[in-house]
Amino acid sequence: MTEEKRNRLVAAITVNVILLVVILAAVVIFQLAVITSASQQRTRMAEEIAEYDRLVKEGESRLDWLKSNENLRDLAVEYGYKVPQ
Repeated sequence: MTEEKRNRLVAAITVNVILLVVILAAVVIFQLAVITSASQQRTRMAEEIAEYDRLVKEGESRLDWLKSNENLRDLAVEYGYKVPQ
């Protein structure tokens, strides 16, 4: 193998290794961006779940109050019914 061929081979290998490193670096950066986005989305979803849980609990307590006899009596009086004490 002549020295010129060896230099060409070394240059080609060097260029290919550099291209491989650049492509792998781009893939790693892209994956980090995806992971960060997914983490933020998970945090937002956890916050939304907590908010909906709070709304469900408030709704349940309101439903219990609406079903109570005290509320029914108040509504009856409000609509003009005479409720015995």
